[in-house]
Amino acid sequence: MILKKATRALLDAIYPPVCILCGELSQDTHPHCCGLCLRSFEPVGASCCIRCGEPFPVRQEPHLCLSCLVSPVPFRWCRGLYLYRGAVAGALSGLKYGKSLALAGPLAEALERGVDTLEPIPVADVVVPVPASRRVLLSRGFNCAAILAKPLARRLGVALAENVVVKCGSIPQVGLGRSARLENAARSFAAGSGIGKVKGKRVMLFDDVYTSGATAKACARLLVRAGALVSVLTLARRAPENLEHLFVDASVGSQDP
Repeated sequence: MILKKATRALLDAIYPPVCILCGELSQDTHPHCCGLCLRSFEPVGASCCIRCGEPFPVRQEPHLCLSCLVSPVPFRWCRGLYLYRGAVAGALSGLKYGKSLALAGPLAEALERGVDTLEPIPVADVVVPVPASRRVLLSRGFNCAAILAKPLARRLGVALAENVVVKCGSIPQVGLGRSARLENAARSFAAGSGIGKVKGKRVMLFDDVYTSGATAKACARLLVRAGALVSVLTLARRAPENLEHLFVDASVGSQDP
C-alpha cells in the first residue's frame, strides 16, 4: 500500500492529473474529473411527470404528462437523476465514446449521490442493466449501463442480473427521430437466457441516458411479459429545452399498450 501510494505520488508529479472534462488540474478524489465539474451535474428535480419522469420545460407541480395520458408506458415508475447537458453529457460521452474508463468512478459517485435524493424510490429485488449490442461490446469493450448498474445494485442492496434482456438489433439509436427510435427499439431487444430470473420480481431497469424512452419501453415490455414489475432509473435524462419529443405522435402512440 505504501509503495502504491508512493508510485502514485511520483506519477502525479511527472504527469499531473488533469480533469478530462475541463482540462484543469485535479486535486480531488477522482484525478480525471475535478470536484467542480462533478458538483456541476444538474439534478432533474421533482418538477416532472409522476409516471415517466419527463422533466417539465417550466417548473410546476408533478403530474402526468400528455404522453402518459394518451399512451401509458409499460413501467410503473421512471426517473433520471441528472439533466443530460454540460458536465454530465461530457462525462458520459467520454466514457461511452472516448472509452475513458477513468470517468466510471466519478459517474458512479454521482449516481449514488443522486439515488440518495430520490424519495420515495420503488423497492427492487434485482437491478437489470440495458444491454449493449455485440458490435458495441466488440468495439468499445464494455457496456456503460452494466458498469454503472453495479454501484446502483450495491446501493440498493440487491442483486445485479445480466443476460435478462439482449440487444439483437444493429442500428444505433443515436441520430434517429422519436418515431424511428420507437420502431428500431421494438425490434432490437429480445429475452435473454436469464429472463426467468425476473418472474414475480420487482425489477429496477437501469440505463445511462433516457432520450425518447424507446429503449426503456422496449426492454420493460419484455420484462413485464416475463412476469416482472418494472421501474426504470437512468443516470441522465434529456434536458427539457429539447421539446420536440413532448409532442404526441398519434401513429406512434397507438403502438404502446
